[in-house]
Amino acid sequence: MITTLHAGFKVKDFDQWKKGYDAHIEQRKAGSGEMSFKVFRNVSDPNTVTVLSEHRNLEQVKAFFDSPDLQNAMEEAGISEMGLVLYMEEMDKG
Repeated sequence: MITTLHAGFKVKDFDQWKKGYDAHIEQRKAGSGEMSFKVFRNVSDPNTVTVLSEHRNLEQVKAFFDSPDLQNAMEEAGISEMGLVLYMEEMDKG
């Protein structure tokens, strides 16, 4: 079953974070089974970011998200504060 990851966080600088995020795409695909992603930022605070990404399975994305490699990459990209992280499964679509 496809798992959607919702990750909300604050960054020091959006453009700096986005460069790091984009540079890490192959690691995300291989490590977490990422199939697609969407990046959002708050219109009143552009350094508040939400990423929604679809992954092949729950166990793989959870293990990747908790890995020291990803934690280091997030710190290097300038994530200053983690917010809400949810693992979700789609139940309906219209």
